[in-house]
This record gives sequence, structure tokens and C-alpha cells, in this order.
Amino acid sequence: MANGIEVDLDALRAAADSLAATGQQLGAAVSGLESTVNGAGSPWGADEAGSLFGAVYVEVLTHALDVFRSMGDQLLETSANLDQSADAYEAIDTANSELFTRMELPSGYAATS
Repeated sequence: MANGIEVDLDALRAAADSLAATGQQLGAAVSGLESTVNGAGSPWGADEAGSLFGAVYVEVLTHALDVFRSMGDQLLETSANLDQSADAYEAIDTANSELFTRMELPSGYAATS
């Protein structure tokens, strides 16, 4: 049986920072990709084959960019959730420590085993 739960708050916050940085980098990369791709205009032409290709290309590109943007957003959301978890663990630990301090009796701790 386990002797308790230990949470490394520094590691949790470092992971949150790393995920946030990755999410921001992905967001910037997607924006750069979108600018580059959209800056090329419609190089496939206006004939029937080019029009068909262009319609499919735009649809696939839009979906791909949406998926990549969503991945970046999810990384940022996960980062925020990890930070909130670290804050909650820290608050619980502080509250428990204060509770046990208040329970101490003049002759020693209230419970001995």
C-alpha cells in the first residue's frame, strides 16, 4: 500500500510552461504557414481542372489549419489546467499544514502511532 501522494509542484509548473511555449510556437507556425500559403494566390489556374483542384485544395487547407490551430489551443488549455492543479495542490497542502499545526497540543502532537 502506498504511503501517500507526493506532487512535485515545480515539475508540474515546468510542464505547464513547456506546454504553453509549445502551444504558442504552434500557433505562430500555423499563422506563418497560413500567410505563406494564402500569399501564393491561386496558382492552379482557372480552367476546369484548376478550378476542381482549387476547390478541393481550399477545403483541405482550411480543415488542416483549423486542426493545427485547435492543437495549439488545446496545448494552451492543458497548460492552464496544470497551473491550476499546481495552485490547488499547494493550497490544499498549506491548509492541511495549518490544520495540523492548530491541532498540536502543549505536550506534543494530538495523535501518536
